[in-house]
Amino acid sequence: MKIVKSLFEFYLQSSLHVSFAVWALYKISFIYIDSSDVPYLDCLIVTSSIVGYNKIKYGSIFLKNRKLISNEIILISFLAFVVGFWCFIQVDLLIKSIFIICFAVVVLYVIPNPSSNKSLRNTNGIKIFLVAFSWTLVSYLSLINEMNAHNFFHYLVMGIQRFIFVVVATIPFEIRDINFDKSELGTLPQKFGIFKSKLFGFLLLTLNSFFLYFIEDINFYYKIIEFIIYLILAYTLFKTTKNKSLNYTRFWIEGIPVFWLFNLLLLSQLF
Repeated sequence: MKIVKSLFEFYLQSSLHVSFAVWALYKISFIYIDSSDVPYLDCLIVTSSIVGYNKIKYGSIFLKNRKLISNEIILISFLAFVVGFWCFIQVDLLIKSIFIICFAVVVLYVIPNPSSNKSLRNTNGIKIFLVAFSWTLVSYLSLINEMNAHNFFHYLVMGIQRFIFVVVATIPFEIRDINFDKSELGTLPQKFGIFKSKLFGFLLLTLNSFFLYFIEDINFYYKIIEFIIYLILAYTLFKTTKNKSLNYTRFWIEGIPVFWLFNLLLLSQLF
């Protein structure tokens, strides 16, 4: 049992789980736009997510005291970087540009500005939107080459939906950390309180559900699944408290995109 617990903890701490969540959202986009296969992109999304998240979580700790980070996490981060760099070389220039932008966001997110000694992570009220922006770039706009210019409105709406979904999925993390985040972060719960932050999330999910009406090229059953996913996310947001266990957010809520993809793949075999 201890071995299972250790493996589970490593799975979460090494950012494998969150990386699979990003990849799952990418595959959902892949299915929605009926994309052809993009060589190396699947691997690049997973590996870059591992590197990016581990850089954010462990970068400063590594510089202060490397011994505080397990050799296994260092190894998986290094392997992800090597494999990811190889995949990055293989993709075309436009996809490269998208990942360079994401890399720049990660760097600015963790490295303080010399003039203000503040990173983007510590800039008031911006954290949640940076996360949503990065996830939208990687999981949706990485397929921009596969998008038909004639369906611009259709793709714009789906991009907005993806951004909103990630914003709402991030709110439980901000509620969980309300007692630990520095006041200058200006997170939604710090600024508006837990109740209003949840209400904001519910309103955004309602807006996303309304947007489903304007997307005509997606299978009707896919829309039903997406609406159910919104209901699940709304329920998890409703149940979120500042005293919820760590695994409630970092496993169950982060796992929602994986559950979404599983149901889409299952549905695609039936219809």
